[in-house]
Amino acid sequence: MEPAPLGESWQRVERWLEERGSARELAPAATPADIARAEEQLGTRLHPDHALLLLGHNGSGSFCLPPCYRILSTEEVVTDWRSKTKVWGDGSPPAYAPEWIPFASDGTGGVLHLDVSRPHERIHEHDKLGASHLSSHPMWASLPALLHCTADALETGRYLDGYRRPGDDSSFLLWEY
Repeated sequence: MEPAPLGESWQRVERWLEERGSARELAPAATPADIARAEEQLGTRLHPDHALLLLGHNGSGSFCLPPCYRILSTEEVVTDWRSKTKVWGDGSPPAYAPEWIPFASDGTGGVLHLDVSRPHERIHEHDKLGASHLSSHPMWASLPALLHCTADALETGRYLDGYRRPGDDSSFLLWEY
């Protein structure tokens, strides 16, 4: 099954948040200048899906993608990328490559990233210890797939890769295991 376009899935997530009075948690959209500034600092272009995600919202506030990843703003993308490449960029091969651009963070040193050298590559995870733990669930196939599966789980209440959507009465928008 082909996921819905990223913008359509974002609208579904926004609608679900609005119905619970939580849409205000999302950051405003990034501007093209914000994206250009981040790309200049990174020395590469963002993955097209990542740029589209940021044009929807420049960060996710307290809303998390499953299971616990907050979407990074353009400034946070650059900060986390610099930190990861500084700490993990040495070695042969490096444990974190410069073309791995983070788009979400778990807040403890783990990030979800896209490899901009391989535009059709799946989502990858890099935790604070340099390991990867993502399952083979289809939601990790691409950023549009992740947003599509997230929107489906929010709307239906079905579990997503073992995680249940945030509770309707919860102001802390984390997925439950």
